[in-house]
Amino acid sequence: MKLSAIPEVKASLLIKPTNPNDFYKNLLLWVILIGCLFLLAGPLALHSSYALPVVKPRTIPLHEFSEERARDYYPNLTQYGPRVVNTRADYLTRDFLISQIYRIRSVAKKSVQFEISLQNFTVDDIDQLQNIAVRLSDPNSSPTTPSLMLTAHYDSVEFSPGGSDDGSGVVILLELLSNLVNDPTITFTQVHLIVLFTTAEEMSFAGAEAFIANHEWKNDIRRFINIDSTGGNEKAILFRVKPSQLVKDYGRVPRPHANVMGEELIESIGSDTDYGIFTQKGSLLGYDFAFYLDGYNYHTLLDKPSIVEHGALQHLGENTLVLSRHILLGHINLQQPESIIDDDHLIYFDILGRHLITYKKSTSVIIQSILIGFIILIGIIVILIDQLWYRANSSIDDFSSVYFYFKYPLLIRILSIIIFFICYLLSILFGILFAIFIAFIVSKIRPLSWFGNSTIAFFLYGLSCLIGIILCEILWTYLRRLFLSKYPKKNPMEISTINHINRLCFNFERHWTLLLIFVLFMSISISIGFRSLYLILLWSIFICPIYLCLILFEFIFRWTKNKCFIIFNEQGWYWLFAPYIVSLIPLIHTLEMTSRIARLAIPIFARSVEKIPIPQDIIICIIIVLPATIFFLVFIPNIQRIMNYSRTLIILIISFLIVFIIACTRQPYTNTHPKLIRVRHISQSIYKLSNPKDFPMIIPIYSQAASIRVESFDSIVLSPTLDEISSKTGYLLNNLSCSTPTNCSFDDTFNRTIAFKEVELTSMDNFNNYRFTFRHVSSYQITVLSSAVAKIVVHNATIKPRTDTVIDIQSISSASSFNLELNIERCDLNDSPFLLSLTEKLPHIVMLGSGRCRTLTDILVLSVNR
Repeated sequence: MKLSAIPEVKASLLIKPTNPNDFYKNLLLWVILIGCLFLLAGPLALHSSYALPVVKPRTIPLHEFSEERARDYYPNLTQYGPRVVNTRADYLTRDFLISQIYRIRSVAKKSVQFEISLQNFTVDDIDQLQNIAVRLSDPNSSPTTPSLMLTAHYDSVEFSPGGSDDGSGVVILLELLSNLVNDPTITFTQVHLIVLFTTAEEMSFAGAEAFIANHEWKNDIRRFINIDSTGGNEKAILFRVKPSQLVKDYGRVPRPHANVMGEELIESIGSDTDYGIFTQKGSLLGYDFAFYLDGYNYHTLLDKPSIVEHGALQHLGENTLVLSRHILLGHINLQQPESIIDDDHLIYFDILGRHLITYKKSTSVIIQSILIGFIILIGIIVILIDQLWYRANSSIDDFSSVYFYFKYPLLIRILSIIIFFICYLLSILFGILFAIFIAFIVSKIRPLSWFGNSTIAFFLYGLSCLIGIILCEILWTYLRRLFLSKYPKKNPMEISTINHINRLCFNFERHWTLLLIFVLFMSISISIGFRSLYLILLWSIFICPIYLCLILFEFIFRWTKNKCFIIFNEQGWYWLFAPYIVSLIPLIHTLEMTSRIARLAIPIFARSVEKIPIPQDIIICIIIVLPATIFFLVFIPNIQRIMNYSRTLIILIISFLIVFIIACTRQPYTNTHPKLIRVRHISQSIYKLSNPKDFPMIIPIYSQAASIRVESFDSIVLSPTLDEISSKTGYLLNNLSCSTPTNCSFDDTFNRTIAFKEVELTSMDNFNNYRFTFRHVSSYQITVLSSAVAKIVVHNATIKPRTDTVIDIQSISSASSFNLELNIERCDLNDSPFLLSLTEKLPHIVMLGSGRCRTLTDILVLSVNR
């Protein structure tokens, strides 16, 4: 290679022949280092973060939390079946909880005043619902002493044993009640303890609303701790806390597991627990804990006690016990709610489940503002000093400087920064869009292909994002070459020369522009104000100071004319290794948090399709790709230095195709990660009575029809699933029709026993007053409705369960006819041959239950013509 104005010897120092083996070695080293980084960060992020403590045996002292003792409550709690409100299991569970409270009081080793409150209330058409509360206090203390409340709900949904939701909370509270009663250091003098078991949580939190609206103990509560579950089977997390300053007290527990993202995520998806009622309608201050990982069993018959991993109850129980002790011993100032102003929210997150980091939102703004100022100031100062230095030393041949090669070096430098800035932004944007495009393709070919395995989703969308970034970088590399070739200082440059100069002379522009991208991200974080964007500060605080130091180091050595600098700078090893060193800690936390969010979101979105118009594949893709782009961004300068795009792209495409084939050929639905459907059995029996004269008489049935409606909770067309159901169960789905691709109905021809047996006109008076007796299966869930022209009285409404319903009807107008309607709702699998067969033959398809019995609804309509 020849440069006319440069001596031959200097030219050889300036431009060394490009050895293809060097590119391969750099590429291989880059791939190996990336692999080593993930091999180091992955286990730390995923294993350490999810590690559970050793289960303590039931033989330890009663004031210490034992998971074995807590699990001893499970058999009695779940033996009656799903604890749906107003069912046999509901009433028997109440008796069990009350008996355990009395048992704990009987074995207490000290004198503690127990007050048990059974709060009855009514919701909609369901009466005799009951919250169970117990208050522990010192007999000599004031009744208005501040209280700590521990709460969980004991009801569950149809079909679900409620092992995790919220049996886990119930058994933990029973064990905690025993722990605190038997703790010799706690006297309940300074702070009283209330343990509340609510019901009807699955019915829009009716139990919590009743407590807040009417219970006399609510005014003394200064802190509360709510325990719930999204069906998860591993660690419980502190989802929400109000006010955020209370999280500092939680930081004292042995194994904190909390993240501010949980609060903002819950708000974004519209999910809630009793916590929302206590904080919004009751203005109480407290904590919301929940089991959240892999909630594929949520509200299904798979939510058994056995799914809760050993150590999960121990983890939450120990943490809650320590926090409760601090409050009950008076170590925490229990201020009135109105005296706490949460005007500067705290940002909080745990590191590998061991340490809790907390700082104010204003502190985050200050740190980011300082970083922004330093990055911009140092960059401008370096450019100005370098310009002045070169003018003073223009006779020196500095082969690592842009001033040596170009006519307008300052302009080249400024334009290069602008080009790099646009390049980085477009690369990130194109990477995200390319990953979203792949997600869209996957949603059409094989929707939810990653269901049950978040790792596949990580590789599928992470690799596609990186491929998109490199494709964009290839384009920008050609544009940069074209730009640099226009302004040579001497003779026109060949491509190899430009490539060498690009690798050697633009380290400052390349890496300072990277810092300017972080400036942009931090500015967005400050302006938007979302606390979940703390990840930007986490990456910035590790990346920016180190990179600024390397930039200063590079220029100071050049300005001081250090002889070894030329060789050191030419290899640029410090720029190669720097990203791997500074990325380790933020990468560990980013992997940890992205994994948590994906494992929470995948089951949630799989049962919320009707609320989300965007395909779930795209949503999960965005959740994975947004944090990943920060990590990929750090390595774009290295990608540009290596410039071995073709082989890098080949490696990534092959890896992507392998993952894509696996994703598209695997079966996403299994026994442990089932497909969710909602089934509604509806029958209507019509009885007509015309001109009645004699009584008693049995009224004949006029007509009867029964149907089954099946609704899917994913975006996959339901017809293939129905074909599979028909094939495996042997049932013909007659008169099959679908109102939407995910909502179909067909005739109920499966020999299901209809709830109603017969209708009798028992007595009659002057054609205005009637008494009817409706005989039916034993049921708690009986609703009576009538037309406006008739007044009804149900004689045996308070008897539950009952096998007949006696109703007096008084016609209150001259109308010639009136109607009466009875609804009986059931939710026992044994009442449906179709559901029994579905459960046995297709275990990878399960029913999603609701908070009251709705799956089997039998409607009786009695029409009377006088």
